[in-house]
Parts: sequence; C-alpha cells; structure tokens
Amino acid sequence: MGSISVTRRFNLFAIFLWPLNHIRWKIILPYAFLTAMLAGVGAYLATDIVTGSLEERFANQLAKSGRITADAVVEKEREHLESVRAISFTEGVDGAIVEGDEATLRNIVRPIAANNGIERLEVLDAQGQRLFAEELVDAGALDYAEILDDDEPATWPIVGRVLSGEADESGDKFAQIVQAEEGFVFYTAGPVYEGEDIVGVVLVGTMLDTFVADVKAGAVADITVYGLDGGTIASTFALTSGALASEAQLDPSEIALADTLAGATLRENRDIFGRSYDLVYGRLRVRDQVVGLYSVALPTDFIFAAGAATRLQVMILYGIGMAAVIAVGFFITHRLTSPILRLVATARKVADGDLTERSGIESRDEIGVLASTFDEMTERLQRQHLSTIRALTSAIDARDPFTSGHSMRVGQLAIMLGREFDLPESVLAQLEIGGYLHDIGKIGIRDSILLKPGRLTEEERSNIEDHPRIGLSILDPVDLQKDVLDFVQSHHERLDGSGYPRGLKEDEISMVVRIASVADMYDALTSDRPYRDPTPPREVVRYLRSQAPRYLDLDVVLALDRILDDWEERRQTDPALSGFKLPEFHAEKISS
Repeated sequence: MGSISVTRRFNLFAIFLWPLNHIRWKIILPYAFLTAMLAGVGAYLATDIVTGSLEERFANQLAKSGRITADAVVEKEREHLESVRAISFTEGVDGAIVEGDEATLRNIVRPIAANNGIERLEVLDAQGQRLFAEELVDAGALDYAEILDDDEPATWPIVGRVLSGEADESGDKFAQIVQAEEGFVFYTAGPVYEGEDIVGVVLVGTMLDTFVADVKAGAVADITVYGLDGGTIASTFALTSGALASEAQLDPSEIALADTLAGATLRENRDIFGRSYDLVYGRLRVRDQVVGLYSVALPTDFIFAAGAATRLQVMILYGIGMAAVIAVGFFITHRLTSPILRLVATARKVADGDLTERSGIESRDEIGVLASTFDEMTERLQRQHLSTIRALTSAIDARDPFTSGHSMRVGQLAIMLGREFDLPESVLAQLEIGGYLHDIGKIGIRDSILLKPGRLTEEERSNIEDHPRIGLSILDPVDLQKDVLDFVQSHHERLDGSGYPRGLKEDEISMVVRIASVADMYDALTSDRPYRDPTPPREVVRYLRSQAPRYLDLDVVLALDRILDDWEERRQTDPALSGFKLPEFHAEKISS
C-alpha cells in the first residue's frame, strides 16, 4: 500500500510538472500567471475604489438627507409663523375672539387658511377654549372641515406659555409637537392682542405624517420622527409598509438616544422590515429649542447591489482583458515556438534514421538560421550516407562485370515506381537504400558459383538463394530502417508464397517488397548475363504482366509499364546506372 501511495503521488507530481517539460508552456504559464495576478489585483483595487466611492456617496446622501430634514422643520415653522402673524394681525380677529363670534371669526380666518394651505388651524379664547378649529380634508379643492375630537388645547404646554405672556429670545411665539386625538401634530402658537392684553391664541399645525411624507420626497430617504423620550411618533416606514411603526422597532437604542440628545450625529445600522438600513439621527430644533428627534434611513443594499454590479462589471472587463492578453500571448508564443517544435520533430525523425526529413523553416531570425543549418547538415549526412552505400554497392557489383550497376539501377527504378504510388519521401529514400543493398548478401557467395556461366546445380542454386539471409546478417548490426531490411530480405518473395527465403504471400508482403520484386526482376531480365542475352524492355514487361497477379503485384507492373520509356531513356543516358568498373592495373606499373 505504501509503494502504491508513493507511486500515485509521483504520478500526480509528474502530471503537475508536465507543462514545464515543454518550451511553449514554460513561456506562457509565467506570462498567464502574471497576467492573472495583475488582473486580480487590478479588479480588487478597482472594485475597492468604486465601492469606497459608493460608500462615500452613500454617507454624503445620508448627511444631505439629514440636513434636508432639519431644514424642513425650520421651514415649516417659518410658514406657520407667517400664518400665525397673518391671522393674529388681521383686523376683526381680536374683536371676534373677545365677543366669541365664531361665524365672524370663521369668515375672517378660513380664507387665510386656504390661501396659505394650512392643514390644521385653531383659534382659542383667553381661557384656551376653541372658537374655531378646522382641518384640511381635500388639498386639491381646499375643503376644510371642523375638528370634532375631544382634545383640550388649554392643557397643552404650548398654549399655556402663550396665554401666560411668556416670551424668550425669539419672541412670544412657540412651537411644539402635540399628541392630538388624530395623531401627532407639529404646532406653532402665537398670541392675539387687543391693545396690550392677550385675548386669544392662534394655533397653526401640520400632521407629522404629512410632514415626514413631504420631507421624504425631497430627502430621498425614509424619515422617522421621535419624541424626546425616544418613542416613534411618525415615520414614512409605517406609511410605505402598511404596518405600525412599533412593529418595525424603529425606536433608537439607548446609546443613540443619549448621544443624539447631547447633540452628536450618530450613524446606526438597523434591520427594518427584514431589510438592512443605515440611519443617521439628529435633533429637530425650532426657535433654538429641541422639539423632537429624527432619523433618515437609506437601504444599505444600494451599496451592496451597486458594489456587486460594479464588481461583476469589473471582473468581466478584466476577464475579457485577461483573455485577450493571454490569447495574444499564446499567439505570440505559438509563433515563436512552432518553428522550434517543428525543428524538434524533424530532429527526432532524423535521429530515427529518416535523413529525408527537412524542417522547411524559412525565416531570418536565429531560429531560421538554426533550422537552415540543421537542414544543410541533414542533407550533407544524407549525401554522405548514400555515397557510402553507393560505394559499397559498386564494390559488390564490381565482382561480376555482368551485374555491374544492377543494384544502382534497382534502387533508382524503385524510387520511380514509388512515386507512381505517391509514397512519401521517407519511404522513397528507404526504397533507394534497399535497392542499393538488396544483393549485399552475395558477398558471402563463392565466385565459382556467382560467376558460373552455365546452369547451376541444385546445391549451387540453394547457395545463391541464401544471399537474402546472408545480407540480413551482414546488415543486422547496422541501424537501418525496417523497410530497407525488408527490401534486402524479401525481394525474392512472391505473392503465391513460392518465393524465398521465407515463403511470404499476399498481405504478408509489404508495398516496399512488391516494388522491390518487380524492379529487381525487370533489371535482371534486361541485363546481360553470362548464360543469356538481355531481353528487350517491352518483352520483359509483357512477361512480368503474365506473372501478375499470381507472383507479382499487377499495380506495380502497370506502373512500370507507364514509366518504362522514361526509365529506359535515363538508363541509356545516366553513366551512374552503368556501374563501377575496376581500373586495369599492369604489373610493370605496380612493380615500378
């Protein structure tokens, strides 16, 4: 089990290191890793900057909404004051209050209320009793209706301060949030004078629910108003959700309440109706008095949603950029390494014995120079290789003047036949070498048998038929390719199995051997022999066709028929195909 585990770990390690064995991956992996790292850092920084900017905008919006809310209550109180002054200083109001003339009072103040858009208007006498109390029921039509609740304004602190003639640095008018029967109302109260005497009180009010709804439209945030005890008294959350403010748990924490009352601006995160909000608390100050507290709230999912969207966009952007950079890098790497890989493949084929392989790389850079030099070296090796084999062939053929040039002609004829079948250059090279070496085994045959002019005995023929085996034994230590060895060993094999030395037949005989058989037989029959004259080429072809397809491959014989004229013309004009002749040495020249 231990050895299996070690082997598995080694295999995994080898798989992991596999790319490092290839130059293409050695170039592109660090490049891709660096690109991915830069893209990741860039995406993080961009997202962080954008998210930070969103957070800053969010905080600024909260602060702005808080300022709008604080300013809104001051503006509302200013509107109230204008209405209070307009009513208290209108001629006839003081007299109607003193006389308790409700009809006259109504006729005087209702037009002012409608003109100023007052939501709640009450006029009290010197005892704090209502003489006029109406509220706006239809803002579009400016319809007012009498307030019929059981409230007792005389008990409200704001009314008592006015009736008592109290005044502060801001004057004799006061503002307060009052809990009425219909809800919380923001009231501004001012006295009505007759001479030097206070004869009544004017109350101009706005329902807090109306106030927070109006402020929300400008602040673009949810608004909540609290009493000085921290209890929620109005909120846009209650208006928008349809639920009670108490159900939303809008009341500030004790710390938030204490800090806000002390004048600090506090930011707090709360879950309201299952949604996360950030709240900023502040004080509602009117005429230098704190009349209540407020909070403005914005949902934090604005940041998260925008941040997530931005993060996704940045990731997509950087992803596309990274993919483009890697694609360009891969393309450049491919352009750089493809010639190297092609050169490596060529070198491997040459190392395996295929000296016909060339890289075919044409460029002026260092790789092109290397490839060109390698191709020249391979071509020179091929020439030297063939020259050596031809020299050996000539030495073999020189033993018998009748077979001089036979091996050279068989090799060249085999090449021409191979081209008729569109065989690759590597196979053509093996046909050529095989043709040159196919009779090398005759070195092991005695001259008395090899050069005998008459008919051979059975024993002599048996010795002759051993030359393929002898040739294979001679070439066995030499690192030659399989097709060359097959040519040497099997060029006397026949399709019906009657050939020698192994008696191969049909599919056991390769295309190389089929070409070898036809080329060898044709040249032997068209060459001069001590026991017969050469046979004319056309007659030989007819004979070979008669031997196909029983003994010879018919397609190869037909290919020979097609190239016959070209071959014979070359045979007559190419001196190399006539073979090597040993020079004549004279004894006197040697002795001298």
